[in-house]
Amino acid sequence: MRRRLLTGFFLFALVLVVALEVPLGLSLARNDRTTSMSEVQRDASSLAVLVAAGLSHGGGSGLQLVVNQFARADGAVVAVVLAGHVLAAAGSGVVEELSDARTKAIIRSAAAGHTSGEEGSNDPDDDFLYVALPVAISAPGPSGSSSLSHGSDVVLLVAESAAPLHSRIRNHWITLTLFGIGVLAVATALGTVLARSLTRPLEGIEAAVAAVGAGRLSERVPIGRGPAELNALGETVNEMADRLEELVHTQRAFLADASHQLRTPLTALRLRLENLEDTLDPEQRADLTPALAEADRLSRIVDGLLTLARTEGGVRPARESVDVEAALRDRAEAWGALAEERQVALACRSPAASGPHAPVIRVLACPGHFEQVLDNLLANALEVTPCGGSVSLQAVRVGKSIDVHVIDDGPGMSPGDRARAFDRFWRREGAPHGGSGLGLAIVAQLARMSGGTAWLDASPTGGIDAVVRLEACDG
Repeated sequence: MRRRLLTGFFLFALVLVVALEVPLGLSLARNDRTTSMSEVQRDASSLAVLVAAGLSHGGGSGLQLVVNQFARADGAVVAVVLAGHVLAAAGSGVVEELSDARTKAIIRSAAAGHTSGEEGSNDPDDDFLYVALPVAISAPGPSGSSSLSHGSDVVLLVAESAAPLHSRIRNHWITLTLFGIGVLAVATALGTVLARSLTRPLEGIEAAVAAVGAGRLSERVPIGRGPAELNALGETVNEMADRLEELVHTQRAFLADASHQLRTPLTALRLRLENLEDTLDPEQRADLTPALAEADRLSRIVDGLLTLARTEGGVRPARESVDVEAALRDRAEAWGALAEERQVALACRSPAASGPHAPVIRVLACPGHFEQVLDNLLANALEVTPCGGSVSLQAVRVGKSIDVHVIDDGPGMSPGDRARAFDRFWRREGAPHGGSGLGLAIVAQLARMSGGTAWLDASPTGGIDAVVRLEACDG
């Protein structure tokens, strides 16, 4: 957001500077050209009076001296032309200038009236500002100067270098550019201060909301900095966090208290049932066995609720690196006795890239969560796998993640049942008795806390392929 505010403020300032300075620069350039041309025209008009007086009274005597003095004083090119013949000329490069076809055309057009303008070239510093005007001779010249009779087409050409004009215009543009850069720098600094004053409170709100979302329910938005609207938003967020913290703590306390209160009578109930078992005859004992199984099931439900209460809404612990293959072998060994008792083959498959020099496969997971996930999945797999079947553990790398598979040879599930399997207390029709319906819900919650996901696929043998995907740790 800060970058967008700065970009918008900078673009606005840039458009404003360009809209003001470009017309100003063009106006200054136009004024400089007008002033320069006026000066040349004024000089040419003054010189034309002298030239006309000299030609009218003295023929051509002294004309060259006047032209030389004017050319030296103003650094100009001056020429007096009669019917294509040069009567007097002075100035640097006057010969080349008078031989130029464009200069000849200017002199011809000036015989009919006053003309002025700027003669361009490939190099702007070689351009000339020129004025060409006819010189009126008021009286016929003396004897010996018959060509300078009254009404002769005498043209005065005055040309001055346009380099000073271009230099002034260039200096104007440089000044305006530097001024515009300064304005943009000031605007950028002010925009940075303004953007920070707006985004700093938003960053505080974002940090507080992220902390609450991560389970740190005591975090609050600092109030007192920034605009009133953002302070009001921060107060609203704090009120929401207060209410959320109260609800979560109330729910967590209720679950903990209820589970604790239920655990004690359930334990007492089981002890009474076990003590009663010794006093019953075989037929009565057969009726007592389902009651004991239901007591065990209620105990598992209470333990599952306690686990969910601890994991949901609490602070997420920092993830740590876990050796996947070592964890798989450890859990396979821990569950090996139960698998052997149920005549189920429990295998831990190594990835294709195995051996003493193969890289160790590691994932990022919260402490203890990965092992608990494997325990729940193995418990479900061994529960549904028939005698003579098999359960396999396998880890596969998929891009930047590691997929851990727990595959069984059980009866499998339909796609709809696999989609609902992670719902709390949901149990498919025909599932073995004694389950709590919380095992997969706990698996999904633990996987989420470790930054991963869990789902069920169909195995090649028709059973279930339970998959947990966690972020790989390459460090």
